[in-house]
Amino acid sequence: MEAELANAYRTRVVLVSPPRTGSTAVARLLWQHSMITHHCHEPFEACYWGDGGTASVESCLRQPMVVDTGERVALADVAPGSGLLVKEMSFQLSAAQFEQLTRIATAPPVFVMSDPRLSTTSRLRIVRELSGTSTFPPFESGWQSLHEQLEFCRRRDIPYVLVDSDDLRADPTGMTTALTAAVGLPPADGLEEWVPRPGLQLCSPEVGALMSEVRRSDDPFYRKVLGSTGIQPRGDVDWDREDAAISAAGLADDVAKWLDRYQEMRADPALVAGPRGKQENNAHAV
Repeated sequence: MEAELANAYRTRVVLVSPPRTGSTAVARLLWQHSMITHHCHEPFEACYWGDGGTASVESCLRQPMVVDTGERVALADVAPGSGLLVKEMSFQLSAAQFEQLTRIATAPPVFVMSDPRLSTTSRLRIVRELSGTSTFPPFESGWQSLHEQLEFCRRRDIPYVLVDSDDLRADPTGMTTALTAAVGLPPADGLEEWVPRPGLQLCSPEVGALMSEVRRSDDPFYRKVLGSTGIQPRGDVDWDREDAAISAAGLADDVAKWLDRYQEMRADPALVAGPRGKQENNAHAV
């Protein structure tokens, strides 16, 4: 499989994140680049939620989505020299599966994150819509897996890139320029804006239904980002309301741990910083 991907794609970017941290928006941004022509969406999802096994992973990788049209095509029909983006959720990956993705990539793995309080309350809203439940297993926050994957890269001296989607929201142009440079893509203008594609199907109904039957007809995970026109600023946050929702779900202690790790990641030298972020960092250093 790795050899087949290498033959088809000159550029192969892997994006991993906890859920509800803005990773699909980052993927959409990278789709705008001329060197990213194909997309494979969460190839390991069916392994986590069902019993798809290796066959489901290979099926996804051998049927990539053409970014421009949304059509699935056979890997054998991908023009040589094309570019692939593989997006995956951190908690859906075993250690061996994550290592496999690092071998596929020609660029440093891109890890997307955001404030875990906001990713938690966002996931709470989604799981309530999907199943009517009031909480979710802490492991499925993705924060523990993200920490372990970063540690894996550090132990193996694998370069990686960290992106805080809130930094991207605050400075779309500057952060986009910094991100593409960090991934090794040539400079390109206007990547942070796009045309809405509300009808695009990222996850097949069969795979989506492994988590919830509701996803067969309407997938709330991607509804907003696919209907968007680009990177948007985050609105005002009522932190008291967010904290209350987290406490009601029984996740307050877990979120406190994730928040500590998030702050550690904010200090990682691999964190992408646009011009505005660099200015702020310099100001703090004075």
